[in-house]
Amino acid sequence: MRTSTRSPLAFPLRAAATALALVLTAACSNAPDGTAPIEEVAPPAAAPRAAAQNPAAAKAPAQKPAAAIAAEVPAIHGPGGACDAEPGGDCGSCDGAADHGPERMIGEEVELVDIRNAPTRGPANAPVTLVVFSDFQCPFSSKFAGVLDQLEQEYPGKLRLTFKHRPLPIHKQARVAARASLAAHAQGKFWEYQAALFDKAQGALDQAGLEERAADLGLDVARFARDMQSPALEAQVAADFEEGDRLAIEGTPTLFVNGHRVMGAQPIGVLRTAIDRALAGTKPAK
Repeated sequence: MRTSTRSPLAFPLRAAATALALVLTAACSNAPDGTAPIEEVAPPAAAPRAAAQNPAAAKAPAQKPAAAIAAEVPAIHGPGGACDAEPGGDCGSCDGAADHGPERMIGEEVELVDIRNAPTRGPANAPVTLVVFSDFQCPFSSKFAGVLDQLEQEYPGKLRLTFKHRPLPIHKQARVAARASLAAHAQGKFWEYQAALFDKAQGALDQAGLEERAADLGLDVARFARDMQSPALEAQVAADFEEGDRLAIEGTPTLFVNGHRVMGAQPIGVLRTAIDRALAGTKPAK
């Protein structure tokens, strides 16, 4: 757990995070079964009573609608709530983590991740390996995929990207979408198919929508549909998920840069810092 001096803005940020929680329909965090989803957080019941006891409070300017606050405060999929001032960040606590700078978002320890059966692109001898645990129904994973594409263009020949599945239980279609991506992988089109899955304009993640994407990419749809039911593909998704449990991954996306963890859809500057440190062979600052 990080320790830091709380900013005077901590309370407004917490309040905004609570309002944001009310408009999210799903949170990309690995909440245990039986845990109330984030959208069920309710404002304090004492608030109306306080206004009645204090006439001045009743004359105060009306609060912004939750949707308006959500547009100003970055929504985060993970356990940390909306505390990072940068879009898409996930600091893990509302203790002013954004004030620590990019290097504080990068894990100090090197963690081992098994990538032997995972879809991979980029040179096998690239100096930096990026391993992303992702969920096809997580909007932040969707945005993060575009960031990873940009990084590959910025560091040509220096990055190897590996995809691991972390379909969270709160996302009911994420697991079948993960199997679909592996069925596409069996026909050599994983990366094209994962891009289509993350593109919401291409339809739903039901069976018809998944097969339509396969047809659009020129896949053998009959084979694709059979492979989707393969116990071997389900076993691979399950193995990825279990490895996520071993690594204590709580939210998506979670990235490993040469084994150093970067949690959440961090700004691209944080990822550049992690990559540059990996290329230089230096460790994150303590």
